[in-house]
Amino acid sequence: MARSEKPAVIERIFNELWDEHAQKLTRSVVTSEDVIRAIAHFKEKNESKLSVKNPANFIKDVIRSKGASRMWPESLKERRITAKQVTGDGNVFEFVQYQENQTEPFPERFGYHEGVWKHQIQSISMPQASKALGRDDETYLIQVAVKLAVVETHFALQSPIDVVELTHLQVGIKLRRCEVDSLFSAIYKDIHGTHHEMIITAEAKNKSQRILEEQIMEQVRAAFKATKVNLVVPIAMTAAAKGIYLAEFKGVKRSELDQFTALDLEREALYELCPAVKGI
Repeated sequence: MARSEKPAVIERIFNELWDEHAQKLTRSVVTSEDVIRAIAHFKEKNESKLSVKNPANFIKDVIRSKGASRMWPESLKERRITAKQVTGDGNVFEFVQYQENQTEPFPERFGYHEGVWKHQIQSISMPQASKALGRDDETYLIQVAVKLAVVETHFALQSPIDVVELTHLQVGIKLRRCEVDSLFSAIYKDIHGTHHEMIITAEAKNKSQRILEEQIMEQVRAAFKATKVNLVVPIAMTAAAKGIYLAEFKGVKRSELDQFTALDLEREALYELCPAVKGI
């Protein structure tokens, strides 16, 4: 099999669901049972060492990695078929068609790149003990961002939204069908000077992971269900170039939620940590 065993498993699942006569899938959503059955097929032939113990996580490292498009089966690329993660009710992922102008299964539309606006942030206020435990993971990234007020700095300097107050609420919030790495509440002024409340959902990724649009969009929908605010602003953060890259996406109004089908990049910046912090 290929370097990763998962492309062959994914291809088998697709073929099992494909109706050759009707030239369409019998269903597009893949369940845990589908994953287990496909893996078992290869294990019986001694062609796979994949585990069947946690099928819910089967697709995560495929979709989330920066090499996602390279791991995708060539036969599905030819059909212009990609996938998105779905959760709950025993579901794992869903086969979906490319969008009109899409050229690869998992394009990287957002992320750090040369030329991004940069701003230096001090890190000497972080205790040495915290720095010594630095890790290349999402939890530590959020911890550093909160300690050094990276989100507050961004909304003070870069965001087009006139934020007058910003409060960090919680990390690792489990909402229905999704998890938000960090949640913030903010007060902002509209063009008339009237104050309103909004929620900021924050997604964190390490250097090897892609920013997943559907994951962030699901966080926005969940935030509206869990609160009464009329505006949710999603952001994503990744470790990059000895700092934290932050992408702010266009805010979503509750009244326009049914039209929310894609993320629009509003502003992006790299917040360089001075001095550099281990793990970032």
